[in-house]
Amino acid sequence: MTNHAITPNPVLQGEPSTAELRTILQLQNQVLERVIQDTTCNQVLDDICHYIEQCVPDCVVSIMLLDKEQNCLNVKSAPSLPQDIRNKFNGLVPGVGAGSCGTSVFLEEPAFVANIAEDNRWENLQDLAQELNLAACWSYPVWVDTDDIAGSCAISSFQPRLPSPFHAQLLETAANLISITLRRSAFQEAIKHKESLLKDITQAMPGVVYQYRLLKDSVQSFTYLGPGIERICGISAEEALDDFSLVWKQVHPEDREGLWQSISALQNSSLRSAWSHEFRVVHKNGETLWIRGSALLNKADTAKERLWNGILLDITPEKASIEQLRLANIAFSSTNEGFLITDKNNRIIDVNRAYMDISGYNKDELLGQRPSILRSGHHGDEFYQTMWESLKKERHWQGEIWNRRKNGEVVPHWVNINAVHAPKTDELTHYISVHADISSIKASEEKLSYLTHHDALTHLPNRLLFGARLDHTLTHRAANKKVVMFHLDLDRFKHINDTLGHKYGDQLLLQVTDRLQQTIGPKDTLARVGGDEFAILVEGLEHVSDAASIADKIVEVLEQPFNFNGKDFFSTGSIGIALAPDHGNDIDTLTKHADIALNQAKDRGRNNYAFFQPELSETVEEWIKLEPELRRAVSDNQFQLYFQAQVDNTGSHIVGAEALIRWQHPTLGFIPPNQFLPIAEEIGLMSQIGDWVINTALQQLSEWYKKGLSDFKLAINLASEQITKQNLPQVISQAIDFYQVPAEMLELEILETFLMQHEEEATSTFYQLRDLNVNLALDDFGTGYSSLSYLKKLPITKVKIDRSLVSDIPKDTNDEAITKAVILLAHTLGLSVCAEGVETPAQRDFLEKENCDQLQGYLFNKPIAAEAFSALLHKHNKITS
Repeated sequence: MTNHAITPNPVLQGEPSTAELRTILQLQNQVLERVIQDTTCNQVLDDICHYIEQCVPDCVVSIMLLDKEQNCLNVKSAPSLPQDIRNKFNGLVPGVGAGSCGTSVFLEEPAFVANIAEDNRWENLQDLAQELNLAACWSYPVWVDTDDIAGSCAISSFQPRLPSPFHAQLLETAANLISITLRRSAFQEAIKHKESLLKDITQAMPGVVYQYRLLKDSVQSFTYLGPGIERICGISAEEALDDFSLVWKQVHPEDREGLWQSISALQNSSLRSAWSHEFRVVHKNGETLWIRGSALLNKADTAKERLWNGILLDITPEKASIEQLRLANIAFSSTNEGFLITDKNNRIIDVNRAYMDISGYNKDELLGQRPSILRSGHHGDEFYQTMWESLKKERHWQGEIWNRRKNGEVVPHWVNINAVHAPKTDELTHYISVHADISSIKASEEKLSYLTHHDALTHLPNRLLFGARLDHTLTHRAANKKVVMFHLDLDRFKHINDTLGHKYGDQLLLQVTDRLQQTIGPKDTLARVGGDEFAILVEGLEHVSDAASIADKIVEVLEQPFNFNGKDFFSTGSIGIALAPDHGNDIDTLTKHADIALNQAKDRGRNNYAFFQPELSETVEEWIKLEPELRRAVSDNQFQLYFQAQVDNTGSHIVGAEALIRWQHPTLGFIPPNQFLPIAEEIGLMSQIGDWVINTALQQLSEWYKKGLSDFKLAINLASEQITKQNLPQVISQAIDFYQVPAEMLELEILETFLMQHEEEATSTFYQLRDLNVNLALDDFGTGYSSLSYLKKLPITKVKIDRSLVSDIPKDTNDEAITKAVILLAHTLGLSVCAEGVETPAQRDFLEKENCDQLQGYLFNKPIAAEAFSALLHKHNKITS
């Protein structure tokens, strides 16, 4: 290579993404799993290449290993390259200029070449690169030890290409995995070599060869002992030759007497017969081994001593096998699973007791028969053909088979069949099958499936099964027919359930189920999809009026009293109706629209039904869109307070103001209160927003008060949650103390509709507020079913006439009459009156004539920001600069 500087690796910035890290982790898991499974080294390396090629589009991956004797690199794995191309790289000598792999191995560092034609690390291989159209190559060195480089792993591309941090980490991980694979392969080769040596030794010396000497005075000793004695008892041959008792002590205590009697009998015998005896030896490590000792009397024995030449064999595995056979026979005879053994021609040669119980046949009836004696006809020929093909190829098959017992009963069996082949010849010898009667499991599965798809109380289809039937019906709907979904919710169910108990609630659901089943057609689906919710699926209708007719019948039958223990109770139903294809043609859309229609039916006063209307869906979608933005608005302080003046009946003097919340979204712009406050109430944010309004309003009132504001009341609207779920008097008291404003300058407005529902629980709260000297105003008076009782019972100080009554004055004489009555009634009870929505001089003149105390509306000023309202107060000499 020339002397100019080596082209550097490109600078990689950033980190792999989470998805890319998962890809790398998956490579690691797959390769390690293959390694653990003892997959061959070559296959694992090919798998690594294939995986990387799947992860990196338009590339080929290769692994080169270093031949240290020849000092050259050869391609070990490149499954996507033809052999002739691999050969072109074999024999590559590492060095700068020898391509990415040669450079990487030579420098012992990664070599990332993004453009081969312009990179001097490929200087010596430019012709080969052009021949093969190689344009980029990234290589990573592979180590088998910290100072032992083994080769490289490379990703090659046919277009100039920069590597990413993901590519770099992928190569590094691959290099580590290759290293693990190579080391494991070398380790396995070493183990195989040692096993071969041990095998040779074992074959040459099948046991422990010994020569045993017994003197007339019964003194025992070894004159020769093979080294294998240490494997048997943990004592070396040298130690045993020096002291025979060391070995004798290792004989199991229970076997010493029998062993000695066997030796003594041979010693006293004049015969030269062979000796053999089995006994146990306790190894010094605590392991107990079975030993078979065999010997022949040595011809050169004398009267003083006798010598035996023999061998000690470890027969522990043989004993274990015998024990295993004994236990296997017990298991074969006593197991609850049926065992069937056939010869290679599939003739039954043995069965156990369990198989006879399962099949109903005795052993004599089965021997010599084929297993097809149990064939039930439940499966076709193709089923059995597949089974035999699996036994031939895989030598195993398992699955469910319905067999016919001797008594004709057809029952399901779970069967495992194994083809048995001779170890040496690999010739098929037997088939062994294990049969388990799974009738009870099948029954449990059917029961579980029923419970999974049906309601436990009413036994009606549940939401899951209803959804499946609805999906199927929509898929197969005739083009000129309609599919209708009714979503029914019981009115007052919670009241009955909570008041009378769950027993009566269950009875109500059962009676409702009975009535609905009698109302709908036999082909229609009735399901219980919630606590007090039912769904009905009707298909094949031609007109919308048909659906309305069904709904009328349902409403009518539910209006009739329900009888529990001789007493009548009432619980009507609200129904939402969605039709396909009019309101959607898939399960999710139709279900959602039926639910929206149900809510509309409830809003109409319950005990009725409503068809889905698209505009309702738009409202719901708007809610879904605004909910997360509303939660963010609370934390990001996107709300503002505007103020609208309340003036005396002449319109000349400002006597108060109402604080009104506004939402200025950073991207959506101004969002009116009637659009976001219902959402806030639905998702439980009203208390949080209400607290913000109270604190912000009192903070502003405090500033005005410090500037001389007096004879002024600031009105704040209260949300239901603030009254029912908070200790409101304590919250107000703390806020007044904190902001240092007179309590009488604060006026809290309560909706008339709230009092209609919560009069009793709110009474104590309102009296506590009045004890603080806080004023209470009844807002939107005259819009609901007004009750004079709470005007008398509650400490109300002001009544606000709703703008709906004021807007048509003086055109509507009825509104004029109601307004006069409200003013007169309030004054009679000692209450002041404020009219909202005053927009014309004629309205002002009428209200002034009727002695309405205060006026509020666009005629005097629109709601304006705090800064503008401060200027208005200053203009009216209510505050100083």
